[in-house]
Amino acid sequence: MLSTKFDGLFSATAEMIYETDMQHGDGRNYWPFHPVFLDSLVAPFVFEELYRLMKKLESGGYSIEKMAELFGSPTKIANYQYLWPIRTLKKVSPDKRFYLAGKFVELLTLMRNGEPYCEKFRNPVWSERNVRKNLQASERYFISRKENPEMAKVLAKLEGLLVSYAETLYYYMIDLSRMSHGSYACRDKKIFVKEFFHLKAGEMWDLVADFPFDHYQEIGIYPSDMKIEVFFMGHTHANPSFPEALESFVIRVDNCPITSLPELRSCYRKTEKVVNKAVKFVAENSDNEDFLLRRGINLFFYPLKPLYEVAKESWKAVLPEVYGFAEKKKSKIRIPGPWGDWSKQKAMNFLIKQMAIKS
Repeated sequence: MLSTKFDGLFSATAEMIYETDMQHGDGRNYWPFHPVFLDSLVAPFVFEELYRLMKKLESGGYSIEKMAELFGSPTKIANYQYLWPIRTLKKVSPDKRFYLAGKFVELLTLMRNGEPYCEKFRNPVWSERNVRKNLQASERYFISRKENPEMAKVLAKLEGLLVSYAETLYYYMIDLSRMSHGSYACRDKKIFVKEFFHLKAGEMWDLVADFPFDHYQEIGIYPSDMKIEVFFMGHTHANPSFPEALESFVIRVDNCPITSLPELRSCYRKTEKVVNKAVKFVAENSDNEDFLLRRGINLFFYPLKPLYEVAKESWKAVLPEVYGFAEKKKSKIRIPGPWGDWSKQKAMNFLIKQMAIKS
């Protein structure tokens, strides 16, 4: 067995798979497909593409730091780990899987500043220096919730829209788009950042080509005694809730700060228009398996577009092969039953065994 050095990666992944299943009714309430179904159709292709692209970048002189910049989000990388226990992943050779596991650990360690698995229940994407730098760059744009309560209300509604939209685009893999990071201690306060990437996704789905921006960032300042926890795959727990505790904030869309209520309302209206259109279309096509399946396949590859672009390739090139594989195999995929009375540790041990890389 070659995977001993990846025990931390596989343990964190197994724990999050179990916890995510529990959050979805012990695996009964995923939409629109159970992860094992969709993951089984894409897993070998995603890993083969990641291996090929990363090897190509390496041969072109790309350092691990440059690769990290292309991925952009360690949470994105963490979410591709959901594919490890999938049976069809065994189509990828042990050597390739060993290489990828090593790269994933290296990237997560680098991008999370030494805490690859969110061991301290935070996602420290920014170093202490970057926290100070980003706060300094944003200082004149901070908006007080107390002095601007209406902006805070619109902000909360905008966040809700973005979550709904990201779920419509990325299904249960929402954190391929969303990244929450921090918390960071600064000036007797807590800083917590919420970001969404790959929102202007017209290449993936032409219906949303008019989404008003591609990247959203919100830097929030909270009381120092607020409890914020971030988990390996990107899930967060907060007490009190973020809207309740928020003291001040900066909002940027495509790196442009929003500084007034009219600007924020305009952003909200434009966002709402596209989100409502997308949600309505999906609701009307909820029985169209071909539509939902093809979009489900696409969502695994579109977030890798920055890597494809550097390699001077199209992220769509692999899709016909994946569609063909899915058509042949989809009726043969067996969905596991609920964990039932299995303990968390028993479920984790089972999953870790499925992930093992054997020579």
